[in-house]
Amino acid sequence: MMMSFEFKPQKPGEIPDELEINLDAEGLKSLLQELAFLHDGRTDHVHLMCDSWGGAHLDEQPLAQEQLSFKHVKIILR
Repeated sequence: MMMSFEFKPQKPGEIPDELEINLDAEGLKSLLQELAFLHDGRTDHVHLMCDSWGGAHLDEQPLAQEQLSFKHVKIILR
């Protein structure tokens, strides 16, 4: 399964302003299942984390060499 949320590093002091989400078919299925928990009202948030953070959703390493990957993504239904 591939799921990676990545951003390009910026100059010191600048905040990244672009997010790239990389998925394969299994990663897309997993993300849709997590979003279904929100849609169905079973929870108000979901966590996507890499292995080193105790999860199994996100890839540990970025796919693009010049980018950085998020280790934890929390999606909140407001």
